[in-house]
Amino acid sequence: MKKRQIINLACFLIFTLSTASLVYVMEKMDMSTTFEKPWHLQPSIHEDSLSQKYIESYKTLNKCKLYWHFGDSSMVQVSFLVDSWGVPNDENKLNEDFSAFKDVPHILAIHHRLANRTKHAERTEFRNNFSPNIYLFGGDSVEYNRPEYIKEIGFAKTIFCQHCSDSIMLEKIDSILVQDSFKFIAWTTQSSRTGDRDSLHHSLKLIADFAKRHSKVRITVQGTHRPILGTPETRRSYKAHWVPVAILNNRK
Repeated sequence: MKKRQIINLACFLIFTLSTASLVYVMEKMDMSTTFEKPWHLQPSIHEDSLSQKYIESYKTLNKCKLYWHFGDSSMVQVSFLVDSWGVPNDENKLNEDFSAFKDVPHILAIHHRLANRTKHAERTEFRNNFSPNIYLFGGDSVEYNRPEYIKEIGFAKTIFCQHCSDSIMLEKIDSILVQDSFKFIAWTTQSSRTGDRDSLHHSLKLIADFAKRHSKVRITVQGTHRPILGTPETRRSYKAHWVPVAILNNRK
């Protein structure tokens, strides 16, 4: 019995000393500065605050899917998500982005996005019950396990084109609009996902040219989220949960 008491006492002392040592080390170490948190856990103080200029210049839309703001069930729904297109802190940069659509009838807005994930944007904006419908993506179908959730949000037909550029994908949509009778056509771009503004503007110009070719088709274009795959400086230069919106060929 005496031997068991000694063992128990030793275990208790070891536990107490270990706990005290851990507390001491934690107090001495500033974990918030020693280790950089992942981007989605970092604070976003003021990153969602829209400037007065933004509020006065654009219609601001709540978190509901864009269709509830601008959809028209009597029309063919053509919806594009531009990957990593967010609202810059610098208002002049958004003006540069929107200038791609200056020669196309348009409505411009800013839309609130709950999460910085392309999958979230697709599941929110592309969920539908239109028939027939089609979803297109110019990359690997395995990414984000798209075949599973794209079917779950209502698509009966999909086109995955490995390593296809935005221009090739728009050519495919050209053919679909001319030859087929889909009620809902959805496409997610790839080229601007690292936050490169030249690539972004190239994609937006391609979309504007596409809209000119199909002047009787109303097209909704919006960002998925702010750039998150580039540098921390690039990410911090955008609002945390706001994305741009352009409704093209709007005649109302």
